[in-house]
Amino acid sequence: MSASLFDKLKKQITSGRLSVKSIVAMFLFGAIILVFVFFGLSSKTNGMGSSGYVARVNNTLISRAELSGETQRLEQMYAPLFGGQMGGDAQRQFVQGQALENLISMELISEAAHAEGIWATDLEVRDFITRDVPIFQKDGRFQRDLYNQYLQYNKSGAGEFEDKIRKDRKNQRARRLFETVSQTTELEMKKLKSLKEQKRNVAFAKIDKEAWLHSANLPAGEVQAQLAKPEFQKKAEEYFKSNRNEFSTEAQIKASHILIKFQSGNTKSEADAMARIKSIQARLGNEDFAKVAKATSEDQGSKDKGGDLGTFGPGKMVPEFEQAAMQQKIGVVGEPVKSQFGYHLIKVMDRKAAIEPSFEQIKNQVAIRVLASEKLEAATKSLEEALVKPDAAAVDGILKELKVSWEDTGYFDLSQDSIPKLASPLVSQAAFEVSPEKPLLNRLVRESGLKYVLKLKESKVDPQANKDMALTNISREKSYDLFSQWIESTKKTAKIEKNLPATRSQE
Repeated sequence: MSASLFDKLKKQITSGRLSVKSIVAMFLFGAIILVFVFFGLSSKTNGMGSSGYVARVNNTLISRAELSGETQRLEQMYAPLFGGQMGGDAQRQFVQGQALENLISMELISEAAHAEGIWATDLEVRDFITRDVPIFQKDGRFQRDLYNQYLQYNKSGAGEFEDKIRKDRKNQRARRLFETVSQTTELEMKKLKSLKEQKRNVAFAKIDKEAWLHSANLPAGEVQAQLAKPEFQKKAEEYFKSNRNEFSTEAQIKASHILIKFQSGNTKSEADAMARIKSIQARLGNEDFAKVAKATSEDQGSKDKGGDLGTFGPGKMVPEFEQAAMQQKIGVVGEPVKSQFGYHLIKVMDRKAAIEPSFEQIKNQVAIRVLASEKLEAATKSLEEALVKPDAAAVDGILKELKVSWEDTGYFDLSQDSIPKLASPLVSQAAFEVSPEKPLLNRLVRESGLKYVLKLKESKVDPQANKDMALTNISREKSYDLFSQWIESTKKTAKIEKNLPATRSQE
């Protein structure tokens, strides 16, 4: 590793607030990042085909065979969590997506490590193959025929296999360097213990503009009086033109389906699926659709609901499915529809056209929205003035007028990165600013259309919080955090192209 990278790592460790992750997150991160060369490799490709590539990382291609091997490795790792076997399509798609991200990360790590002078020599690779792999040995000696058999079974050339070993060695070496520079000092440990002992419970009030506008209930007389004023009616019309989508409704379809899958690119598999879907279509002439769907459909997400997909709008389904559902007659089972998921039989239960009302049709509704916006804006200004003073009683009064209640985060310690119930990093960071000396935050925290008021509710010291802390665990967690940051930084400058088929949810 170059001196510059080493210095950057040391600077991050000494200047940043220590990041403490959970043991579960730490285990999963380690399991995902560490790649064991001889675990889970197989000649099977799960029907994806052994040719072509699924991603490009800068100038390096990631093959479908590599994705298949990594997917199988993760499935074996995750299987115990799902009762010994993987569940439905959603779980398999998640694992495949995670496998692809792993392979991309490993390639990025290898390239970044090489650029920093972290290499693996040909001699290392040779010694690893001939000395350190038991399956290539007999009576303690390397057997080339065992090595060749292994390569043949996994459909891998010697160069490809040895390149993977070289890459893994570089990656492991980079990990060890991060572990080395992440060693926690006694001074850091003392500081961390002090932070963990300090517990706080913060109260927060969340102002949601959209919720306020949709729940506003103004007297009819007030609305009519305002609309009688030409300047207000003009304002309402301008609001309507600028926010027409708030008052429109997309076309909606309620449908059920039966899905029969086939292997992409496999002619026989596709023909078999077509024969099955045709056979099911014939049954539907005199059998109940929901019962047949429960018995035959291969869509695990809707099968138990009799194929019911609920109500959906444009863009929620793959194009072939959506187009067919838009054109079919209500209550009629259409002809089989082919998509990337397989063959579908679709039954449309109901269809509602898009609604585009005129201003005259909904002017009262628009007027309420404008008046409610003005009231919220005035209340927000008063709230900000009360926070600056600070005037806790005035803050409570304004929140009561807005019908916004205080909520508690519950106790957290000052070493945590995030705070319960405050998912946003920005809001969590602001919550650390309140203290016994300044219990009320002197400003509103704005995040994604929401506004937060924060105040300290309770504070205490808990000496028992440090009972289970260990230097080794803290150092390991810190190295995982820094290593993850390093990987993410390499992604920002890398050229990454994914070649997996795009999928859309079928709800």
